[in-house]
Amino acid sequence: MSKESKLAKRILQSINESKTSESTFYSLNHLIEELENKVDPSPVEINIVESLYKYVEDLKILESNLNYYLKEENKSLPGNKLSSLYERTSKYGTSVLFS
Repeated sequence: MSKESKLAKRILQSINESKTSESTFYSLNHLIEELENKVDPSPVEINIVESLYKYVEDLKILESNLNYYLKEENKSLPGNKLSSLYERTSKYGTSVLFS
């Protein structure tokens, strides 16, 4: 597993398992509900709700991308990369390595 994969895995675990994250998401959702249910929200409050929605959505997208990255990294094990490199080298000659 590469250094980047290990870091991605730690971040993903942090997002999924952390008590702080759980508490933060609960607080974010609670704040969204409170501000949405306000009868006459100020422009700042409306902006906060929009920002919170975007933040939560971006975090979900990040989580999805990290999962996909880790899945793809696991598919391309070092042995597979070496055999793929060997196949390309034998198919096209050694110039592929240096191009």
